[in-house]
Amino acid sequence: MIRPAHTTDLVRRHLAALHISSELTLYFRRKYERGAAMITPEDVISALHEAGVNCVLMGTYGLNCYRSEPRATQDVDVLVTKRDVRKSVRALSEAYPDLEVNDTPAVTRFIDPTTGKPVIDLMKPTQPVYQIVFRHSISVGGTHRIPDLEMALASKFAAMVSPNREQDKKLIDAGDFVNVIKHNRDDIDLEKLKRLGEKVYPGGGEEIMQMVDDIDAGRQIKL
Repeated sequence: MIRPAHTTDLVRRHLAALHISSELTLYFRRKYERGAAMITPEDVISALHEAGVNCVLMGTYGLNCYRSEPRATQDVDVLVTKRDVRKSVRALSEAYPDLEVNDTPAVTRFIDPTTGKPVIDLMKPTQPVYQIVFRHSISVGGTHRIPDLEMALASKFAAMVSPNREQDKKLIDAGDFVNVIKHNRDDIDLEKLKRLGEKVYPGGGEEIMQMVDDIDAGRQIKL
């Protein structure tokens, strides 16, 4: 169980990391992608919150508070409940009418037509591990939630082992995974992490534990 004092500190670190990584991304777009949509996670959260949608901020923005230092990312990943998917798509489409919408079974992707890159990924709880994210998340000021430590790691693990994810992105995921393990090693509930790993795929619990063992021993993890 997360202690209240620890939760308060985590929320503070999340908001600070969110601001830093958001500003880094905006700086990059202003300097190198002129004309690109100035999408920030804060604005995405606000649009969903105003529509009455409770979301979990996923991906790098949701993980940065667990890293040794925040890093930038190009897209905002948010997870919503199944019943809020349509409402969320409508709210984001109204907030960002210039973005192109690409709907798939697992995610609704909002693409910047200027760059051709996705800037918002509205994740749907289609996989078992994502169906329990809300149960393993932390509230941030009543506007959104972030995954708890073990769920953040399990989500990165799911990305790392996904057969549909590009190799270069998997390597970035692996770097995040190793960094979070090393930076939070004493706080990780290994039994919980193993259970969540098993939700990614049968046998995933053992694989994620092997990765933790490899990191502890200074060995390179295997993808």
